Amino acid sequence: MRNTIMFIVGCSMLCASLPAQEHPRQLKGGGHVLAEAAGQFFSEGHDGEVLRACQAGDWKNVDASSKKKAKNICAIQAAANRQATSGARVEYKGSGDRETMREDTFVFDGGYLVRIGMVYRAALADIQGYHPKSFDELFTGLKVAYGPPTKFYTEPVLNAYGVKYDAHHAIWMGEQDVILIIEQPGASGSTEIVAETLAEYNRAAQAPKTENPLQP
Repeated sequence: MRNTIMFIVGCSMLCASLPAQEHPRQLKGGGHVLAEAAGQFFSEGHDGEVLRACQAGDWKNVDASSKKKAKNICAIQAAANRQATSGARVEYKGSGDRETMREDTFVFDGGYLVRIGMVYRAALADIQGYHPKSFDELFTGLKVAYGPPTKFYTEPVLNAYGVKYDAHHAIWMGEQDVILIIEQPGASGSTEIVAETLAEYNRAAQAPKTENPLQP
């Protein structure tokens, strides 16, 4: 086996820079690395390109559809950049990946990226140019990269029409970080993959639980 294991779905689902049994491992999603500094996040990759286009007033390279929308994107990014680099806790929506119907969300705390969330939407029908990823496909990829999960379980959920499904969950516990995959089954469901620091995982575990209206 090579010293480097990498698994990519769409635009960087998650990357492991070392075999699963070695630590620390490097987790990358949405083009960014877990625990990277906020200043680095907003200066590199797609987000860095957007920031520089905003600073130059190059609205077409921010959003070609309209100048008004581009300015709004720049205002949101500038606010997130300012808050995140100051150490505030802030959630920032990334650009995601259109082809795989993936939405990205990043959480910063203390000046660092502490959580990467990626939601892969299921398509109701085949759409040209879109290639959504199923739970099974994403779960298999994570097992290839990280080995068997630390914990795997299912829980019953109900959709808006009262149809019962078994939702699958898996967790890979690391010494410094945690990977989760969470299925929301059904025709219009989704699969969420989360990479977060151990501190962020513990923080969420201690937070009050909200009742799920779709839980039977």
